[in-house]
Amino acid sequence: MTYYYHQDAIHISRVDLNVKNLNESLDFYLNKLGFSILKQEKDFVSLTVDHQNEILRLYENKKISKSNNMNIYHFALLLPNRKTLSKFLHHLIINQIEIDGAADHKVSEAIYLRDPNGFGIEVACDRDDQEWQKDNEHIEMDTKPFDYKGVYYETDETEIFANLPETTVIGHLHLQVNDLQKAKDFYNKIIGFKITNEEIYEAVFMSDKNYHHHLAINSWFKNKNAEVDQPQMKSFTINYPSCEKYLNTLNNLKKAQIEYQETSEGIFIKDPENTSIYLKI
Repeated sequence: MTYYYHQDAIHISRVDLNVKNLNESLDFYLNKLGFSILKQEKDFVSLTVDHQNEILRLYENKKISKSNNMNIYHFALLLPNRKTLSKFLHHLIINQIEIDGAADHKVSEAIYLRDPNGFGIEVACDRDDQEWQKDNEHIEMDTKPFDYKGVYYETDETEIFANLPETTVIGHLHLQVNDLQKAKDFYNKIIGFKITNEEIYEAVFMSDKNYHHHLAINSWFKNKNAEVDQPQMKSFTINYPSCEKYLNTLNNLKKAQIEYQETSEGIFIKDPENTSIYLKI
């Protein structure tokens, strides 16, 4: 069920982060989260779970400027099932890794962390899609208490967490925006995501192939104090499952007279909030 919604849909495949201290960040992502290094370049380090595909890129930037544009709320690492989430919870407890929160979202169960730079990270597993409450393209979501006991006892202490499973993917990306309507129109009408839920205050959830969400946007912290250092995502990559959907988005960009540039990483564009995006097929 889970990977159908990512392999055959428009989805987020990679997130690039600006970090203040690369060594500190690598220690967190390798030893606390369970990533592996795919390649190390002059400007960045690529992280992987399967030794083939990039999920994250870390760029060291010691001079990150103060900004009120917190362009990322969190990114989600989607685990294949509840059992692997249980092993991860055991790992957090055994190694005394701080948990920022946890929730049952009706469509998924999630544990929240923060990296050394303040980036929000959701580590989650989906519930079976037969359990989701749907009405056409609308999918019901909520924030309910997390079943710590149930998740914990899904496995026992002999099942050790060593690394993130090779099937881990970016489940979704949740952006922080100032103008919710403009961002919604861009990701819906230009990029091609369909709206699945608008019931949560100042938030919109969107997806392809009727997944609960590949992308979310909210304006909960708009115009935040610019004197506070905010986590700054460098860019993210959207993958298209077919030439048809990819070319449709390019046509939308042309019609809307949105500038784009062809690069080795894909088509480079910026959203209405000036967030950098790469489009690939």
